[in-house]
Amino acid sequence: MGNWDLTEPLGRGGQGTTWRAIWRREDHSLTRVAVAGGQLNRGVIKLMLPPAPDQVPIPAARFETWLANEAKAFLVEAKVLSQIDSPYIPGVFEAAAQQTLAGWDVPWFATELISGRSLAEQVGTVGPMDQNQLLDLAHDILSALAAIHSVGLVHLDLKPDNVMLEPGRARLIDFGLVTKANQEGRLGGTPGFFAPEQLDEVIEERDFAPAADVFKLGVTLAIAGGLRLPDIWGTDPFGEDETVRRAMRHDARLSSLTPVLRELIAPMLAFDPHKRPTAAVALERVRDLLPAGNSKGSGKQAAGAARPAQPKPPQPAERPARAADAGQLTPAAQSVGGANVNVGARIVVVDRLGLDWTGVVVGIDAKRPGNILVKHESTRGAENLRSYPLNQVVRGTPLK
Repeated sequence: MGNWDLTEPLGRGGQGTTWRAIWRREDHSLTRVAVAGGQLNRGVIKLMLPPAPDQVPIPAARFETWLANEAKAFLVEAKVLSQIDSPYIPGVFEAAAQQTLAGWDVPWFATELISGRSLAEQVGTVGPMDQNQLLDLAHDILSALAAIHSVGLVHLDLKPDNVMLEPGRARLIDFGLVTKANQEGRLGGTPGFFAPEQLDEVIEERDFAPAADVFKLGVTLAIAGGLRLPDIWGTDPFGEDETVRRAMRHDARLSSLTPVLRELIAPMLAFDPHKRPTAAVALERVRDLLPAGNSKGSGKQAAGAARPAQPKPPQPAERPARAADAGQLTPAAQSVGGANVNVGARIVVVDRLGLDWTGVVVGIDAKRPGNILVKHESTRGAENLRSYPLNQVVRGTPLK
């Protein structure tokens, strides 16, 4: 597809299939990658698979026109992502349509390959997050929502499956339902995550408003904190719409969460969408609540602390920095706390979100005394270099 070689299928959804891919404009030979220390420039390709005429309930004479419109709509996701500048949303590398031997132009686009696991997988296997982890998570997804809403768009399908956890941050994915408010008049989403205004019998503009995203985030954060969907409202979330909506008129059942988290999440789950905070307002609240020392915080809990600028998503042809030219590494002979750093040691570190990651020690961090630099071996093969305090190493020998 374009300048990308498809290497491995990753999944199939309602709009198409996704593939792991490698950018073919670089030399990916064994000599450059394995011997010379080069990097594979990976991405994810999402492409639309056209249905057969007998698979859609429209007259055969209108099928070609319908298919052309669906192909254009498919690329809306890429256009939407390209408008948003946020490190908590995957960047778009390329988008186009490619002609097949059958004569049909297949729309596709390439985005960043996110190395990590979904929030649903993390909570299902490890368990609920604690307060500080949840605040960190809320910061990242609220940042993503604030960026989306600032350009007049809404996500419409925020849920734990669409939140990916990487070392040190969370990212919002799957923008297939993103639309301008009431642009197409088609309501999509996932049962159990619909806002109350989306459960009445009328499809109207408020069903596509940013407040719906804030509500879905409130549900997602409650689940990350250990609640089950039926626990939040005291009813079956997959039951009759009116029954669920009636239950939502009462306050959400958040008593098992800490008071700080209840005060943050409860307003997001307000029945009246006008009473929910905007993503930007909720984000500022989270920044004030983050503990001292967290670089994402406002600094109000640590007087005078400045919040550093967040990094931008990588550009299409950018490579991760190699250890030799990262600019942060110091010679292995230097020490941390009187001991030499154990370059090449395989260790396991735990990040602020509570996720454990395997990596290799590559040096010490000259900018952060007492920290070591670790190159991750992520679940999807992407490589990234991050700095960790020694107390976050849970297995392995970082120092000699």
